[in-house]
Amino acid sequence: MKMTRALRSKAGISTAAILLSCAGIGMTTATPAAAYAGYCNADVEKKRPAASGGSYKAVLPARGSNVDCYMNQGAEGDAVKALQKNLNWCYGRNLDVDGIFGKDTREALEYAQAQEKIGKDGKYGEQSRTHLEWRWYENRNLWYCGRL
Repeated sequence: MKMTRALRSKAGISTAAILLSCAGIGMTTATPAAAYAGYCNADVEKKRPAASGGSYKAVLPARGSNVDCYMNQGAEGDAVKALQKNLNWCYGRNLDVDGIFGKDTREALEYAQAQEKIGKDGKYGEQSRTHLEWRWYENRNLWYCGRL
């Protein structure tokens, strides 16, 4: 009898999961951060070829060496400095590059997100990294703003 009840319960859960799945609703939800390497805690240099034969470099927020990270107001460190510098250079903001993700950094990021027509939430993650422009430089005097 207990075995029959257990099988019915499992069958009921499986049926519910299938119905919810067909309706586009999952039984469990993952937080948006679940796909990320973690909270940005460093910066990393990315390179691309330059016409001169050298390379352009951009400094991006990262978790260790992984750029697939996130951060928001309250974050501190080199990752925040990388974001602040790029918001100043490519979006004309005038942030103190202090490594503190405060109200001013959040508002500057919201401005940049609005310029790029992406979710304007003041949080840094995959959409911001992909759609914002970054300062690509070959040397002090030769640089441009462009996407990854």
